[in-house]
Amino acid sequence: MSVVIKDFGFMPESGEKVEKLVITNSDYQVAILTKGAIINAFSYKGKNIVTSSEKLETYLGRCGHMGEVVGPFANRIANGSFELDGERYELEINSGVNNIHSGSANVGAKLWKVVGTTDNSVELEVEKKDGEGGFPGNVKIRATYTLLDGKLTLHYKVTTDKKTVVNVTNHVYFNLHGEAVDARDHLVYLDCPYYLEINENQIPSKVKAVKGTDFDFTSPHLLSERRNGAYDHCFIFGDKKQGYVVCDGLKLSVDTDCEAVQLYTAGSYNVKGCTQGDFGPYMALCLETSGYIDSPNQKGFPSSVLSPGEIYERTTTYTLSEVDR
Repeated sequence: MSVVIKDFGFMPESGEKVEKLVITNSDYQVAILTKGAIINAFSYKGKNIVTSSEKLETYLGRCGHMGEVVGPFANRIANGSFELDGERYELEINSGVNNIHSGSANVGAKLWKVVGTTDNSVELEVEKKDGEGGFPGNVKIRATYTLLDGKLTLHYKVTTDKKTVVNVTNHVYFNLHGEAVDARDHLVYLDCPYYLEINENQIPSKVKAVKGTDFDFTSPHLLSERRNGAYDHCFIFGDKKQGYVVCDGLKLSVDTDCEAVQLYTAGSYNVKGCTQGDFGPYMALCLETSGYIDSPNQKGFPSSVLSPGEIYERTTTYTLSEVDR
């Protein structure tokens, strides 16, 4: 096991160097960029199952937040605003009538600092300034990636000096073929008895049981079987808080302590310059473990509020293994 640090490029405005940190463990390898704490590769026997590029320019363009840590608040906030202790905070409108993935405050666009490494892990940290993108608080986010026996564990630790809202995820895209081909042949299982039904603005309208609907993955289904494989929905975990994807002789399992997971099948994906080819619609899928969509505005949803002196911590593990074809 080892960690190797390589130069990856330079941020265009600041000229600061971007590094790639490569963790190797037997047949497995993970690469993390200091730009956005991006998962640049997750490989088994040389087969990389995440969409990635060896060009920094790809990640600086319109790449759908590929592999980034997204925060301070991932996913959508309705009408780009929320109220906290009687004060209304106005955010940027960057997705229809909503704020999505924190707008210009998104830490995925920032350069992170390496604060520690071991033989099988890397630890990075970034800060979002008070008022940036409309979000209150100087917010520090620390991400630790650990690779051990095919298990890639993501651990987030967040603190703030002012009451704020937090919902952190990683926007990594998977394709178990290891190339730019249709991913709707992936078999998906999710321990999620409920999902969030959404309105025309993709904001939750109700919590709904998956039983008897096209959103029931409590038994495995191919993505192509229903809805033409088109999903961009938040699923609510049951007691196990786990799921898996199977395709092309590989199984990717996910275990987490998050309340929910966004299954996104990349219906609007269009990213050129990736190592596996040019990715178009439905050529990848995301399993973004997180809290609920729009929780700052939704009574009855688990709270996303973080106060000074508190610590937000979340852990997700992606396990990659072989299965019989």
